[in-house]
Amino acid sequence: MTKKTTPATTTGPERVIYCGPSIPSGSLKQYTVYKNGLPEHLTSLLEKCPEIKELFVPIADLAKTQTAIKQPGSIFYRHYQIVQQFCRKGAD
Repeated sequence: MTKKTTPATTTGPERVIYCGPSIPSGSLKQYTVYKNGLPEHLTSLLEKCPEIKELFVPIADLAKTQTAIKQPGSIFYRHYQIVQQFCRKGAD
């Protein structure tokens, strides 16, 4: 008796793009793409301002997220505003 197998689908690592404002220290720039998770050098920045992490989205969601960032009342708008305030206070 032969067993029927289904080939595994390989989608590869998910790529995410940062939609928030660039951080003045240069540690994070707007529209930077990452795959296989976020790099270690962002850990302390994300601890200081957790909203930054919310602005990493799958590349397929970029257009939708950009629209939401411009809509007062949306969660992405709120996160973006908080990150901007963080940058004005001297993010490092």
